[in-house]
This record gives sequence, structure tokens and C-alpha cells, in this order.
Amino acid sequence: MTTDPDREIPPPPADDAPAIDHDRYWLKYVYQGNRQRQLTVRALATGCLIGGVMSISNLYVGLKIGWGLGVAITAAVLAFAFFTAIEKLFGTSPERHFTLLENNTMQTAASAAGYMSSAGLVSAIPALAMVSDGKFVLTLPQTIVWLAAISLLGIVAAIPVKRKLINQERLRFPSGIAAAETLRSLHGEGEEGLIKGRSLAISGAIGGALALARDGLKLFPDKFAAFGAVALKRSAYFDPSLVMIGAGALMGLRVTFWMAATGLISRYFAADWLFNAGFIDCGKLAPGAVCTAAAIPYSVINKWTLWPGVALMVTHSLVALALQAPKMLAGFAKTLSAKRGEEPELAELAAVEVPTSWFFAGLAVVGTACVTLQYVWFQIPIALGVLAVALSLVLAFVAARSTGETDTNPVGAMGKVTQLTFGAVMPGQIYANLLAANVTAGSASHAGDLLTDMKAGYLVGARPRYQVVAQVFGVLVGAVFASIGYSVLVQPGQLGGEQWPAPAAVVWKSVAELLSKGLGNMEWHKLRALEVAAAIGAALALVEPWLPARVRRWLPSVNGVGIAMTVPFANSFSMFLGAVLAWLFEKARPKLAERFTVVVASGFIAGETLMAVCIIAWGILSGSMGK
Repeated sequence: MTTDPDREIPPPPADDAPAIDHDRYWLKYVYQGNRQRQLTVRALATGCLIGGVMSISNLYVGLKIGWGLGVAITAAVLAFAFFTAIEKLFGTSPERHFTLLENNTMQTAASAAGYMSSAGLVSAIPALAMVSDGKFVLTLPQTIVWLAAISLLGIVAAIPVKRKLINQERLRFPSGIAAAETLRSLHGEGEEGLIKGRSLAISGAIGGALALARDGLKLFPDKFAAFGAVALKRSAYFDPSLVMIGAGALMGLRVTFWMAATGLISRYFAADWLFNAGFIDCGKLAPGAVCTAAAIPYSVINKWTLWPGVALMVTHSLVALALQAPKMLAGFAKTLSAKRGEEPELAELAAVEVPTSWFFAGLAVVGTACVTLQYVWFQIPIALGVLAVALSLVLAFVAARSTGETDTNPVGAMGKVTQLTFGAVMPGQIYANLLAANVTAGSASHAGDLLTDMKAGYLVGARPRYQVVAQVFGVLVGAVFASIGYSVLVQPGQLGGEQWPAPAAVVWKSVAELLSKGLGNMEWHKLRALEVAAAIGAALALVEPWLPARVRRWLPSVNGVGIAMTVPFANSFSMFLGAVLAWLFEKARPKLAERFTVVVASGFIAGETLMAVCIIAWGILSGSMGK
């Protein structure tokens, strides 16, 4: 069915109209897959390359602050600017123009590759290294295969619910809507894309130059004692890094304010109180040194504060998930109970949608691979490996629905459900606990990511099955990029310290240790702090849904507070500074801020992180060659 571009397009059917009416409308007035190129080699290659590079940026930021940064929109801007510039320089025939649907394919592959860090490289895998004191570390080939397997399971999990959540229920998936609007804007106004592309390149060059001057040429230090010598020991200093400033600009004032406030209180005022109460000491001191409050280092403070921080975030996410569970499970049951033929399917739609056979074939191959890897590499019994995969399929759907309704993918909470389950069925098996939960979290991450991309594709008229193909390529390439980046960046002994705070991994490690050792082995004062924080996290999750938006905005950001108790104050301060600068820019020049804040902040992060990786890699190579 073709669309006449000169014909007036009627409004879409009402929301409560039968699903088949929406399908007919989409095929007749939205679908463009038979009029534009979509799945091309250049779209796949560009998406995999951009996403692979951005996976390293997300890995770097994730190990610093536990956050993942958006990939799809930045990739769309970069690819459009690149191909538009190439066409202007060398010329091209109209039929070879880089189309909107090609950009959507590129965006899908880039997003899949860029989010590979969320499949375990900032959570379960570094947590595994920490709990084993560096003795249990996956090799590079193992990491690549493991990440690819659990991420592909997420793609498989998303296939049977795509039509339910996107075509029929028409969930919003806000990031997918934003990506679709970006594509339409770029391909409707080419000059805007070029301007944003140049801004991205310039800000990336600035970030790279800063990293080169600081880490490579050592032209200035990486720490400035802006708050005094005592505060410096406790991680309160100014870090001349555009990564944290850029991340703060993207995260906003509410989260970063609570990070800065909590970081200051926990690293300075609370630390003095803990020392005076006898709950912490100075740790290892130099010969002849005297233990005073001024000598308390960050590492000692962090080993205490991480427990209430972890308890706050975990209980809040689990209670919030429990409150949403009835609605999510009802939707899941409705999906399972829908009988074939209840929703008439158009032949034209069946030809472009993802066939159900892909789900069964994918589950047979990828599900078997996940069970086999758990058994061979991690000694998880086959029956329990099957349980981990089954849990992952169900929880990936729950995560996908949450992503569609709230634009938040509760990857961490999904992992905690499996950790609690395996804490019961395999008590004391800390490695199995982490890796079984990694299957759930990795699959939930990529199920939500694929459906967000497919929402954008649905809005711009893309062929869904081509997006699944692009996602698979992105996962495979991203697993290689991200795993190599991790092997270059991370030494196990640095995890959990100031170099790599790895807050998400600290949470996973702490939950696994707690389930393994039990609360009885914890010091009483840490246990009381954990109980109080857990109660606060649960209470906030219970009251938030009932409060009006104007009141909710004044509540503490639970993630901001919890993360600040597990990362250096310097990170929290720099992110707050970035958020303040973005807010001031928005107030002074709102239109410019809307156009350029995300692009420039993303450029700062990408440029500096990639240069940092290059410097570290050069140091390793030059050191080995000099031996």
C-alpha cells in the first residue's frame, strides 16, 4: 500500500477505537517502509560504529556515577550531519540520499551498542571482581560472549509484546517520541542538523583537548583542593573534568542538588560524628601518624555510608515496583490470555511486523546459550539456569511496560528481584547470585531499549523487523567495543575507590554479600543505619504516587541521595555545577538551551572519555613495549 504525499491525511482513530482501525491507519498514512530505504549497509555500519564508541563513554560515566546517558538522539544528529556534509562535498543523486528511515535504523543499532554497559559492565561484572578480591574476573572473550547472550535474550523477550504495548495499547515511550521528533526535525530542516553536528564535534574536541592536557601532558593536576586539605582527603575537591559537568547538565537540578547536599553532609559533617562516636577510625596510617578526625580518608567513610545509601535505593525501587506490579501483571496476563484471532491481523501488517517464529527460534538458541554459559562458566545448575531465563523473560516485560509508561527502565530493581530469588534457592552462593541477576538486568535493559526504538520507528513509519535486525547487529558490535573498553580502563583493585567508584556495582555487591552472610554479621550501628534508610526509602515510594506533582518536586531524589553516599563528593559537586550552568543557560536563552544543551553536554562527555581511554591504552602499550 502506497501513500500519496499530496493527499490530506485524516486524524488518527480515537484511542478507544479497535486495534485493527489503528493498524489500517498506520499502514495507509504512516508506514514508509515501501517508499524509503531503511536497512542498508551504511546505516548498520554507521550505527554500530557510533554506538560502539558511545558505549565506552557510557561505560566511563557509569563506573563514575552509576548513570547511563542517552545515545539515540546524539547518534541521529551525528549521522545526519556526517552524511549531509558528505553529500554537499561530493554530491549525490536523490535516490542515494540518506533517508529518515535509514537514520532510524542507524539510531536503533547505535542505541543497542551504546547501552551495552548496562548489560552488566557497570554492575554485576565489576561487583563480581570486588566480592572475589579480583580472583574471579571474566576474560575478554568470556565478557563479550556473556554480554551478547544476555542482551540478545532481551531482544527476544521484546518481540512478542511489541504489538501489544506499541500498536494496541499505544504506550508513550517518551524517549521514543523524542527520537522520532528529532528525526523528523533533522530530515525536514537539514541545516539544523549540520549546526548541531558541528556543535557536537566542537564540544567533543574541547573535551578531548582537556583530557589530553590533564591526563596525557600533565599540564595541570586532576584535583584542586578547593575546600581545604582535610576535605581533600575525604574526596571534597574540584575535579577539572567536563564529563561530570556534562552529565550534570543532562541530569538536571533536582537530582544533582540532592547529590551535592548529601555528599557534603556525608563526607564532612557526618564523618566527624561517626568518628567521635567510635563507629569509624582512620584505617591504615603512616608510621608515627596520629588518628584524628582530620586524618579520616574517603575510603573509610565510604565503607560506612554505602550501607544506608544502598538500603535507601534498593527498598525504594522494590517498593515502587511492588506498587506497580498489579497493573503490570494484569497487562502481562491479558497479553498471555489473548486468543489468536481476537485481534484481526491485516496481511500487509503481518508482512512487516516481527513474526512470532523469530521469538521461538531466538528463545531456543539464545535461551539455551544463557543456560549453558551459566552452567559451564559459573556452576549454576541447569534447572536454576532455566529459572533465571524464565524470570528474565517475565521481568523484561515488566521493565518494558515501565519504560513505556514512565520512560524509566528499572533495570536495577529487576536484578534485585532475581538476587532475592537466588538468595533463597542458592543461599551463600554469591557468584551465582550476581550472575543470575545479571541475566535479568541485561535482558531487561535491551528489551526496554528495543521497544523505545521501535516506538520511534512506529511513529516515523519504519519496518519493525528491520529494527530487530539492526538491534542484533548493534548488540554484537557493542559487546566487543564495551568489553575492550572495560579491559583497558579497569583494574579490579581500583573498583569501589575514588578512581572508579562504580556505585551500581557497589549496590549489587552489597546486596549479594548481605544475602550471603546475613544481617547477623553486620556491626550494630551499620545495621541501624541500614534499617532507618530502608524505612525512609520504602516510605517515600509509598507516598510519592499520592502526592501532586508540585509537592513531589520538592521531595528528595532517592537515587541522588543514594548515589552520593557511594561516590566521591567531587563527582557530586561537579555534576551540580553542570546542572546549575545548564539551568542558567536555559533561563537566559531558553531557545538556544533547548537546541544545544544536550548536544554540547554529550560532546563534552564523548570527547573526554574517548581521549581518556586512548591515554590509558597508550600507557599500557608503551609500558609493555618498554619492558
